Formats: sequence, structure tokens, C-alpha cells
Amino acid sequence: MALVKPPLVTVIPGEPVTAQGWNALVDGLSALYDAVLALGTGALEVSVTFEGAVVPGARVVAEPLSGSGNPIAGVGPFPGRANHLVAGVSDGNWRVHVLADGFEAEVRDVAVPSPAPVAVTLRSAGVAVPDLFGRPAQQALTTLAGLKIELDLILDGTGQEVSRTSLPPTYQNSPVLFQLPAAGTVVNPATQRMRLVLAAAIQVEPTVTMPSLVGLTADEAAAALSRLGLKVGRTQVRTLVRPIPAGPER
Repeated sequence: MALVKPPLVTVIPGEPVTAQGWNALVDGLSALYDAVLALGTGALEVSVTFEGAVVPGARVVAEPLSGSGNPIAGVGPFPGRANHLVAGVSDGNWRVHVLADGFEAEVRDVAVPSPAPVAVTLRSAGVAVPDLFGRPAQQALTTLAGLKIELDLILDGTGQEVSRTSLPPTYQNSPVLFQLPAAGTVVNPATQRMRLVLAAAIQVEPTVTMPSLVGLTADEAAAALSRLGLKVGRTQVRTLVRPIPAGPER
């Protein structure tokens, strides 16, 4: 029960305490006892797992089914303790509610004191996101399609948006660099989407080995370049003037 502060009456030394004042004092002490007893001194442990592993971020709340009292939230696992701890429960029947994002809510009725931890195994409310890091983009999209997980956005390493409905051929082998939500996150395919970041596509330009054109005429040089798919651009013609050697000094 909730503790309510009763009206407090002050008296002057020497004055007798009235029956009304005494009763208010007794009522206040009685309410104090009831409130303290309602808090309880017991503890309840609850293990929350999925496929044998502790579920991070799970929330545990216990509410009394007998007598009066308020719901008590459990303290989550911390180093050295794998179970949730609900402290301050009194003897009697309690209902334990377990909630976690991506999982169906679970309810357990427990009698306190309970010597053993209450074991709660959650059931997935969706599908677990696979680890796509390093996978070729086309393979990643095929994996997500098989899980019926749709994409909201695809970006490459330069921030350029990539089509998610028709992946360009240049990006099909680009590895996945980042994904959101992270691998292992349980999502509901009907309401949640994914985002991917791919490595920027590499543009491969054709190259040729430049032949030697020394000694060829302009037409011969142009023909040789044409056979390699090259074109002659701006051309400058210069006359090579050889210096005349100086005669012997006289």
C-alpha cells in the first residue's frame, strides 16, 4: 500500500493529549507498518534467454496478485549476474511480465518465495538480421529477399544512392561495408526495413600500349593509332633545322 502522511498535531507542554490526537498517532504508525510490510524483503530472480543466450535489453516487471502493493521493475543483468533481479517482493503470488524488442511478450505467475530463478525463454516476433559484412552486394540482396526483409536505402562509400530495385551491374560484386540494423537484431519484416553501405564501384577504363611512331609519316602514324582505337588530336608540324658546323679558325 502507499504510505500517506497523517495530519500531525502539536501540543503545548503540560497539555493533555486528546483522544483524537492519540488516534491520529496510532493510525499513522499502523499505516507505516502496513506500507513497510507491503514493500517486502524478498527477491526474485528471472532468467531471460533466446536460443540459449541472454537477451540484451529485456525488461522484467513483477506485480502482486494478492494483497496490496505496486509493480516492481527488475534490475537487468550486470557483470557477475546473468539474471534479472526483482528486489522487495513479499510472500505471495506475483505475475512476472517480460518484454524485449523483437520478441513476443511473456507472462509467468510465480509464488514467492521462489527458491529457483524463473526461467523465461522468449519467442522471436520476427527474423534475425544476418551478418552481411563483406558479402557481395547481389548475394546480400538475395539473402535479404529470402528472409523477406526489404531495403529502405543503399549508399556507396562516396555517399551516392544506389538503386535497390535494380542493382547496377557495376555494384553487384561490391562488398557490404555497413548494415543497419546490426547483425543479430530481430526485426519484423512487415514494418522494419534495412539500409546498406557498399564499397564504391570501380570504373575500369580500357588501356592500350602506345606504339613507337618514330620515323612514320603523319598518315602512317594516324593509321597505326586508328588500329588501336585511338584518334589523332591536335597536330603541330615543325621543321627540324640542323646547325651548320663551324669551320676551322684562321
